[in-house]
Amino acid sequence: MEHRDFPDIGKYLLNKKRGCGRIWLFCVSYGKGNLIMKPFPLFSLLFVILVQWVSPSIAAESDPPNILWVQYGVANNTLKLAAHTDVDPMDRTSASAKLQLSFGEGWKTFAEVEVDPLTSVAEFRIENWNTGNNRAYRVQCGASQIEGTIRADPVDQKFFKLLAISCVNDKKFPYRKTVEQMIAQNPDLVFFAGDQLYQSNSGGETIEAETEADVLPAMKSYLAKWRKFGLTFRDLLRDRPCVIITDDHDVYARDLWGDGGRRMTGDRTTGGYLHPKWVNAVERAQMWHLPDPVNPGPWGDAGIFAYFTSLEYGGVSFAILEDRKFKSPPTDILKRAIDDPRTSKPNTTPEVIMDPAFDTRTLDAPGLNLLGEAQEEFVRQWAKRVGKSRRLAAVLHQSPYVNVGNYQRTFGDMDSNGWPQTARNNALRALNPSKAVLISGDLHYGVILRQGVEDWNDSLWEYSLPPFGSTQGRIWDPVEEPNGGEIPGMPGSGNHFDRFGNKLTVAAKADGFVGYGMIIFDKDNRDITFQFHPMDPDTRDPLDVDVPGWPKGIRVK
Repeated sequence: MEHRDFPDIGKYLLNKKRGCGRIWLFCVSYGKGNLIMKPFPLFSLLFVILVQWVSPSIAAESDPPNILWVQYGVANNTLKLAAHTDVDPMDRTSASAKLQLSFGEGWKTFAEVEVDPLTSVAEFRIENWNTGNNRAYRVQCGASQIEGTIRADPVDQKFFKLLAISCVNDKKFPYRKTVEQMIAQNPDLVFFAGDQLYQSNSGGETIEAETEADVLPAMKSYLAKWRKFGLTFRDLLRDRPCVIITDDHDVYARDLWGDGGRRMTGDRTTGGYLHPKWVNAVERAQMWHLPDPVNPGPWGDAGIFAYFTSLEYGGVSFAILEDRKFKSPPTDILKRAIDDPRTSKPNTTPEVIMDPAFDTRTLDAPGLNLLGEAQEEFVRQWAKRVGKSRRLAAVLHQSPYVNVGNYQRTFGDMDSNGWPQTARNNALRALNPSKAVLISGDLHYGVILRQGVEDWNDSLWEYSLPPFGSTQGRIWDPVEEPNGGEIPGMPGSGNHFDRFGNKLTVAAKADGFVGYGMIIFDKDNRDITFQFHPMDPDTRDPLDVDVPGWPKGIRVK
């Protein structure tokens, strides 16, 4: 429709904003494609006001929503496919979408579902899915549709390729050349490790849902940012499954201590979440397609749902974890900020320990949580099963279980999963029987390391992914010399303690590099290879250079 008269007002009115009781002080009608505005008597004014306020769904007609992209996963013989549309949460218009499958003789409709008006997602679930064959699909909504392929489970392939991405923003949207390279690399599964968006996306307007009245406008603002992510990876995701987990920026937190699903009542270092209706909608929009959660809750006084779960796919076992949701906040143990005695500037980030002489052992105590009791027990049982099966395995989580990247070499950061120390060690002990590799993001810093609990190299390998869209600003530059294991020509490598006294062995670090990772599982030989695919930091196009320390191969004995 053209808006030849009053184009600015017409754009405002037709932007699907009928559902919030707005009072219009003019009459609107349509004639021959034109937007016509003219005054009317008081009685008519009152009638239109009442129609808009009481029954927004009949006030005007709007076009059916468009399908923007899909995300899907297959687990336990169940297909879960999320079709993301451009439905406006501020508009209460109902819409439905159809999932059709091709069996060689045309398309058959398998399901038709309503589009959720809050998340804008059409959720399709099909039980007893045949994982042995590729299956073409298409999703239709109104005049729009998207087609793709549900892949057969690649369980019989010798090699399994996991593409891993962290820290996405829209600064270089749509990252076309890099996504084309990813598609050409043909991964079997895609993992997004968190921070799929930042508050600065889509112009930076951020509405935080403090109250229930904030939920709809906050969701509308959020979806504008989230859709940049989906449209970036649309062509990658239509033909292969993905695992997505949220991190702090995904729920509008600058560092996150979920404290078991508690409602935030103080500043950020006291822990907790924004309004639970908004948080649950955000996490459902991003992650509904994951395997069903082990213990969804709701958790805490806020009633936040959990998603931690497992996945068997391609002959590889995966644990999908939540490092933030149950983690204790710094204020449970730290009552004041620790200033840097080398400067007169006060420390305004209490979670960052700036005094190099401060004894961080005093920040550990029984009862401080990382994974939380229920998730830790799930991890323990999962690791035992995987160890007995002798399958190759990976743990997909938010941030490394060690404080390996900081903005200053002497700082310690309680946002890192090197704190709380006892809870960190318990998590690694629970995971050790799986012999899994740990894959995480968050740091904006590519690092390969091996975790240590009682001794160096007695725990799991970890690949901390480089940033895809954000800058690389953290460093690993330890003050102390290594306790053996140093790699010639690679400063900072070898056996070290982090700022919280945790043991780690650094095998590679990518100072100044941005990009994404690929993890290759050679199931026959029980070899796992970590790859680094660099991007130009200015254009974010693929960069054909070697990153020192990559690729890194390990053998799982």
